[in-house]
Amino acid sequence: MSKSHPDQWTIGAAGPRPDPAALAALRELATTQLADAEAPVAVVGPGIARVAGGREICGPAVTVWTKPGDILHVLKAVDLVTAGDVLVVDGGGRLDAAVVGDIVAGALAGLGCAGLVVDGAVRDVDGIDETGLATFARGAHPATGSNTGPGAINVAVQVGGVAVRPGDVVRADSSGVVVVSHEHVAQVVDAASAVAEREATWRRRIAAGEPLPAATGIDDVLARVRP
Repeated sequence: MSKSHPDQWTIGAAGPRPDPAALAALRELATTQLADAEAPVAVVGPGIARVAGGREICGPAVTVWTKPGDILHVLKAVDLVTAGDVLVVDGGGRLDAAVVGDIVAGALAGLGCAGLVVDGAVRDVDGIDETGLATFARGAHPATGSNTGPGAINVAVQVGGVAVRPGDVVRADSSGVVVVSHEHVAQVVDAASAVAEREATWRRRIAAGEPLPAATGIDDVLARVRP
């Protein structure tokens, strides 16, 4: 849990915007398929999960680093969010001081924000749920902390042990959260689409009556590796 950042007090420019077609294709892929792709995909560590609002997120990151429990730069970050963005807050994993509540969530939803990911706590969970804003966090807590800083916006942050830069694409669903660097979105889409097609083939073969080990190739793997 870091109380400082090399770029604290910085308010940076927005990151690169992904190609709309590539982003739409990424949105159709599950986090599990992205995680299984042999491509540069970062899987956020366990503990950050959906707590309110919509069930899925996909969009480029607007990042916030904040001294754990401080809300100053989280409130300011709303000014930098545009439709389709995902607000990503590095709150140092602190669980006893919420950094987002339903007022912020309502403002973000009104801007067309695609979702919120917080490595830390949120509050007003029922109110956030009413806004519909897909919110993934480490937990919920009714009290907040300070509003004095320091913090930073649109700087490199860490969420669940994964580095996130402004413009990197965040994808979240019921299985968890993954991050795709903005340089590699097209490559990841191609690799994960191959995973999705492989899974579809397995399902077709199983539906046709083939046993799962044969349909998935596990029998062939066992034949190769068994002593």
